[in-house]
Amino acid sequence: MFKAVLNVPPAEPKDIRWFYDKYAAMLLGYINGIVKDHQKAEDHLVVILMAFANEFNGEVKDKNYQSTWLQLRQFAQNKLAFASVNSDQPIQKDDQLNLLNDLQKHIFCAIYYQGKSISYLANVLEKEEDEVRNQLKLSIDKMRRARGN
Repeated sequence: MFKAVLNVPPAEPKDIRWFYDKYAAMLLGYINGIVKDHQKAEDHLVVILMAFANEFNGEVKDKNYQSTWLQLRQFAQNKLAFASVNSDQPIQKDDQLNLLNDLQKHIFCAIYYQGKSISYLANVLEKEEDEVRNQLKLSIDKMRRARGN
């Protein structure tokens, strides 16, 4: 268990410790992939887990594992995006984003990091949904090839 969680006062809800035990390892890996600094990732992890547990007030225990993880991941994306906007050093995203053209980068980041839908982006960019899907697929293919996948 990370030092930061051991410092949670005993008066805090037990849900935070349960939640930490259940999801911290996966979430830390996810955050570390975005932040690229282990200490900052741990700091973000603690803030995100406590905010999530407080916001949902233990209600997530009743949901299944998969939907809770997806909900937590989306919550973390929003918190990390907010943190990058409010800091002078932006959170680093994948280096492979530099391989994409501006449209592909915009579409990929909006869908993957910001959770926008394809139909929403098609409407905003004034393009057909098929074109947005195609650009997203091309961007993912470029990044996979760059990683050797």
